[in-house]
Amino acid sequence: MNEIIEKIYRYIEKNNMLSDCERVVVGLSGGADSVCLLIVLKKYIESRHLAIDINAVHVNHGIRQEAGEDEEFARALCERMSVTFTACHIDALTLARSQGMTVEEAGRCERYRIFDRSCAGAKAKIAVAHHMNDQAETVLMNMARGASLKGIGGIRPVRGNIIRPLLCITRAEVEQILKDCGQSYVTDATNLCNDYTRNAIRNVVIPYFTDNINSNSVHNFANAASELQKDFDFIEEEADKAYRRFVTENIAGNDEMDGSKAELWVSVSLAEGGFAHLHEVIRKRVIYRAVLALTGKAKDVYRTHINSVDELVGKGVGSSADICYGLCATRKYDEIIIEKGRIHEEEDTFELVPDIETGQSISFDKDIYMHETGDIRKVKIILTIYSNYEKNRNYCNSYYAKSFDYDKIVGRLCIRFRHDGDRMVVNSSGDERKLKKEFIDRKVPESMRNKVLLVSDEAGVLWAMGVRRSERAYVDGETRNVLEIRIEEQ
Repeated sequence: MNEIIEKIYRYIEKNNMLSDCERVVVGLSGGADSVCLLIVLKKYIESRHLAIDINAVHVNHGIRQEAGEDEEFARALCERMSVTFTACHIDALTLARSQGMTVEEAGRCERYRIFDRSCAGAKAKIAVAHHMNDQAETVLMNMARGASLKGIGGIRPVRGNIIRPLLCITRAEVEQILKDCGQSYVTDATNLCNDYTRNAIRNVVIPYFTDNINSNSVHNFANAASELQKDFDFIEEEADKAYRRFVTENIAGNDEMDGSKAELWVSVSLAEGGFAHLHEVIRKRVIYRAVLALTGKAKDVYRTHINSVDELVGKGVGSSADICYGLCATRKYDEIIIEKGRIHEEEDTFELVPDIETGQSISFDKDIYMHETGDIRKVKIILTIYSNYEKNRNYCNSYYAKSFDYDKIVGRLCIRFRHDGDRMVVNSSGDERKLKKEFIDRKVPESMRNKVLLVSDEAGVLWAMGVRRSERAYVDGETRNVLEIRIEEQ
């Protein structure tokens, strides 16, 4: 038997990829990787006499002109191999726009939703065709983006019901299998374009490493990822033990009389110094889990948030740290409490209708702090939408007025006072800073900080009126709709 194929067989068995499986759903694009995956899995199932059905699923994203040809190639291949074939059509561009994602993200999410649907009614696994080169690309990309140990560990051979049998071989070995079988495949021309980050790593960075540093670079990156995965698993086991020992999740604030919603808060015990003496890596992993218990999602939970909570271990009673999603961590005598930050009485929130009609103005009156004059004044806030952006028009940009690219607003637009943990983008690289630190640096009196009116969306603060504007949602040459916000004194 082919030595490369035998290596894949051993990898499948080592990771128990097809144990307790009645159906395997193969993502079949028609490219070399997925065609190789289909061939190898069919050979494996037949050679081991397994009672496993194969269902090849092709997702046509409706983007490339050649997509129909790819679908027909995949269909014909399955007919020759006597494999069940299903083709699904999606509009990835429309999905991306409606969900606020990139086309790649939206396409990937929809593909896996379709794969999951194909698993219904059976003990099924989803097989996808990632290989060692994909692993190397992922590791490099995640490192460059500042990922944690988990992210640097890259792609797992098994995650839930998703299996990756080709993760033990390189792209060159994939092509060798197809050559030995005399099997053709389709090529996606967009993979040759370096406009996408992953393509640039694949076509430029990896070849440079291989040609100039080490010919085994791909293997070395993949092996490092495998070792890091083991290290991470060990850390998780130790963090599990520490979490059970030191962390208590509490439900408080449930008033049956007024029907108010219960709020979850988490306590990290510091009694007898046990938590403080844990290794820093374990402490931070425990804190991460505690924050996750409150947020329910990992998005926007960054290293800086976890570090700021961990620093409270060595600080005095009463010390606090604003983190993400309005959470605040406070050092008590023998514990750290993580909970929703206190919302001040002044913090009435004004939620605006998401779609303001062109030419329409929305306004309201409010007493706010005017940093330029240093006092509280009654003002009218006026918001207006202009479409058909004119490049040479002088859109407002002053102390009392700002313009924003309306199409860059993320989710719900809101006019409100500050919340604990508020942040804004402070440079063109997208770095964020706590609004509290901006207020300190710009000498906004502490007694007045809760009277600075904010324009915000779901990604953070866009404008602290009279103090600072965020470095995002700027009007530029690509702008189509402009949001103008003006302050007029009463």
